[in-house]
Amino acid sequence: MPFYEVTVITRSLSKADLVKSLIRAGTTLLDNGAVIEKVESLGHRDLPYKRLAKQTNEPVYASNFFLFKAHMSREARQKTKSILTHDLDTVQVDLIQVDPTPNTAPIQCNLEEILKSPAERQAVKELRENQKMGHFTRQMIYKRTEKEWKSIPKSYPIAPPRP
Repeated sequence: MPFYEVTVITRSLSKADLVKSLIRAGTTLLDNGAVIEKVESLGHRDLPYKRLAKQTNEPVYASNFFLFKAHMSREARQKTKSILTHDLDTVQVDLIQVDPTPNTAPIQCNLEEILKSPAERQAVKELRENQKMGHFTRQMIYKRTEKEWKSIPKSYPIAPPRP
């Protein structure tokens, strides 16, 4: 079964009604053969554009966002999408198929390198060699060194005594 991210955007509801609508969405997924892995709340956010509530046609500017991560068949996807989009408490429902196994390189242990002092590490040496400094940074370093040089007391050389 493919892995899907189900995004449910609800109207602004009280906590009790929000819980009921989420339970309704979860049971709809489970009744149609989905296996829910995780449910995340993405918070109460402003919508990117004005939406209309289904029953009252009132404008909705902010709403609650939820993310269900679930495995389901393609037929169940179509069925749950139609059921959830007709729910009066939801403003929008999207089901996106996700590849569950990202292609990442295997992690290599470099504990010996980490335990070295920073001056001896290869990564630090590469940073120092390939360091890029902007004009402003160079100017600040120049001014600082110039100020330190000027703060050093200078004395005139004293000639050795004549014989």
